[in-house]
Amino acid sequence: MPSLLEQQRAFATALLDAASGPPRMQVYRANTFGNWSAALGGAYPVVRAIVGAEFFEMLARNYARASPSTSGNLHDYGEQLAQFLEGYAQTQDLPYLPDVARLEWLAHRAYYAADALPFDFSRPTQARLAPACALLESAWPLLRIWEAHQEGGDPASVDLGAGPDRVLVHRPRWHVEVCTLRPGDYRFLERLQAGAPLGPALEAAVAADGAFVPRVAFAAWVQAGVITQ
Repeated sequence: MPSLLEQQRAFATALLDAASGPPRMQVYRANTFGNWSAALGGAYPVVRAIVGAEFFEMLARNYARASPSTSGNLHDYGEQLAQFLEGYAQTQDLPYLPDVARLEWLAHRAYYAADALPFDFSRPTQARLAPACALLESAWPLLRIWEAHQEGGDPASVDLGAGPDRVLVHRPRWHVEVCTLRPGDYRFLERLQAGAPLGPALEAAVAADGAFVPRVAFAAWVQAGVITQ
C-alpha cells in the first residue's frame, strides 16, 4: 500500500496534469486552478488589464503548472510571475511586462506588510526603511504605466519611450502608493535598504545627485513614514 507521502505526491501530479488521474479529479483541478487564477489576478490587476482577461486566464494556468502554490496562504501566490514572463513566448512583444509584474508584486506585498514604528530621533544612526517600502529601477516608465491603469487612467497616453524610472513603493497608512524618485533619493533609500549606516547612505546620495540636500531629504522621508527604525 502506498505511503501517505506517496499518495500526496500522486494526487499533486494528477492535479497539475490534465492527462492523468481519474475523471473526478477534474472537480479538484477546476477549483484549484480557479483559486490560483483569482489570486493571481488580485495581485496583478495591471498585468491583467494590459494583456486582457481572456489571455490572462491562459497565462494564469500556464504559470500555475510551472510554479504551483507552495503555501496555504493565497496571498503568497504569484511571486515568480515576473521571472515567468521573461521567458513566456506569448508576451515577448511586451518587453516592459516583467517589470510591471515586479512593481505589482511589491505593491501587493506592501499592502500586507507590518506597520512601521515611528522614527526615534534619539537614535538617528539606526535608520532603515519601513517594512512596506521597496525600490525598483527599470528601463521603462513604470509610474506612468501604473497610473494609466488605475481607475480613471488612460492607458493610451503612456509613452513607452519616455525613459527609465526609479520608483518607491510604500504604504503611508492603509493605501499603497508608488512614486518616482530622483537619483539622489533613490540612492539614499537604496543604501539604507542594503543596511548601510545613515552617514554613508547620505554621502552616496550626494555623490549620485548634486541637487540632493541631506537634511531636507532625510526629514521628508521620516515624515512620510518611509524611514523608520
